Amino acid sequence: MILDKLNHMITTISNRKIIFIGTLLVISGSIPLVYVGSFIGGVEYTAFLFYISIILPLLLAPITLSFVVKLTVKLEHVKEHLANEIEKNKAKDIILYEQARFALMGEMMANISHQWKQPLHTINLAVINARMQTSDYKKREKNYDIIEENVNYLATTINDFMSYFDKRTHSEIRSLEDILSEVKSIAGESIRNSDIELSILMEIENKSIKVASSLSQILLNLINNAKDALLTQKSKREIRLTFTIVLDKLCIYCCDNGSGIDDAIKEQIFNPYFTTKGQSQGTGIGLYMSKQITDKFLNGELVLECSKNKTCFKVLIPVGENCQIEDNS
Repeated sequence: MILDKLNHMITTISNRKIIFIGTLLVISGSIPLVYVGSFIGGVEYTAFLFYISIILPLLLAPITLSFVVKLTVKLEHVKEHLANEIEKNKAKDIILYEQARFALMGEMMANISHQWKQPLHTINLAVINARMQTSDYKKREKNYDIIEENVNYLATTINDFMSYFDKRTHSEIRSLEDILSEVKSIAGESIRNSDIELSILMEIENKSIKVASSLSQILLNLINNAKDALLTQKSKREIRLTFTIVLDKLCIYCCDNGSGIDDAIKEQIFNPYFTTKGQSQGTGIGLYMSKQITDKFLNGELVLECSKNKTCFKVLIPVGENCQIEDNS
């Protein structure tokens, strides 16, 4: 606080005034200081010492103070520049975050279309059957049950999509089971339509885990990235999510059995707008944003681990405000 006030005073008062006042203060302090020094040292305080205690500060103080003032003004400009750059980077991150969310929106809408076709078709058949079964009460009730079940499924699905795109929910702490249910609801149909097997392994026993909802965006980005990597593969396609706990950290592996990632691009994989799919198919911000959320919001790590015919992304989230692990044993 004192340094900030001093910097503010130096940058608002004219340099000449600061040097003049500072020189007077140095001179007024040097006279008694020299006198006390001579008394302690047992040296006679003469007129020469008196003049020296005035002349030396008068010569040196303006030069020193001028240098200090210029340096302080320079530092203040540097501080303002850094603050502006930080604000620009924050604004850039917000834009990228929004782009990452809306880049998924098109695919999410396609998923809704796929997921709703079958239930709507089933409801339509049930309505027709109910109209035809005017005299059979049991069959009519069965059709009503089918309609109710599918309507509830549609409602659950749309709630999951709305929850994902609701900014307010991303810092909400939810159970890991709820987050996985949301992820499967959003991405499951697209994965199945791509003839990909999605398996989830929970290598966690007697633990209750709650995580910030933003984990769903990380998982969806990783799953979609793996799905795109597998689309050209003719053999069995598989994505595996593995959850475990390592040294008080929630550890998540998202692995696919694709062809892996070329060594030449491994260092660029988390760069913004970097994509191997072409601009018409990918935005290149999904992995970047996933890493930003993991590093900055969850205080964790997102790293790439590759081997032949296997690509794994490892997410580490430490126990804390955004990740809570309780022992149920």
